[in-house]
Amino acid sequence: MAEGSLRTDRGRLLYWAYRAAVPVAGVIPARLAYAVLDQFADAAWLLNGSVRRIVEANLRRVIGTPNRRWRRAVRGVFRTGVRNYWDTLRIPNLSDADVRSLVHIRGWQHLDAALARGRGAILVGAHLSSLALTTQAFAANGYRVNVAVEPIDPPELLELLTRLRAGRGMQVVPLGPRLGTQFAAALRRGEPVALIVDRDVTGSGVQVPFFGAPARLPSGPALLALRSQAPILPAAAIRRADARFEGVIEAPIPISRSGDVRADVVRITEAIAARLEYYIRRHPEQWTAFQPVWGSEG
Repeated sequence: MAEGSLRTDRGRLLYWAYRAAVPVAGVIPARLAYAVLDQFADAAWLLNGSVRRIVEANLRRVIGTPNRRWRRAVRGVFRTGVRNYWDTLRIPNLSDADVRSLVHIRGWQHLDAALARGRGAILVGAHLSSLALTTQAFAANGYRVNVAVEPIDPPELLELLTRLRAGRGMQVVPLGPRLGTQFAAALRRGEPVALIVDRDVTGSGVQVPFFGAPARLPSGPALLALRSQAPILPAAAIRRADARFEGVIEAPIPISRSGDVRADVVRITEAIAARLEYYIRRHPEQWTAFQPVWGSEG
């Protein structure tokens, strides 16, 4: 059987498993679910050597020479990844009040000040903790936010996960050729857009220093900001030990225009990378980067 067919079959199996799990996720307490899911994650960490080596290489850039902290963080990434999927399944069963109780975010004033200018706002972050659940805090607090997501196969699985995330009116937009146009329109409407920018999925980004080594990161936020005059606000949310989340929205990154668009894009992307580094370095065990960030060698 061809590798592509195997991936499709696995994707369809996941689709039906997720569909069946949605109602269950609404009745099982998170702490109990996490305790069980951690066992599955540990098995994946042990058995999936190819993915484990990618995570190990990524975290060597973050932590340095392999040590006890590095080993704990690698295992923690697998646990975070599995917990994140469960959190996505929980979303339809959570009220706005539930979300506000689960996700505490500081820095709303920075977003409000940015939106008051009438040009929208560009939120940038990394694959830290449960993005699907923590971004629900925007809708639960009255913001109409537009979120970019990576496409996955099969299409029905992407549609299911998109529907789970979009239940509160979130605009979930798969990465693709129309993303820039859709996000530019959202900014013109004065709405925030959110992009995860710790990995260049499309291959069209720019190379900037990231944890001391060149890495290709998306140029989209910088280009959007230069064209729309919308501010860029770094944001992050971290999973706490009590099964809640602590988030922050930062003040805008300074943006200046030199007349050299490429140089401006590189400079802005470097500033974004520096803020991503800050949060990833503090919580490497929650950085679910399962693909090489610095190429095949890590």
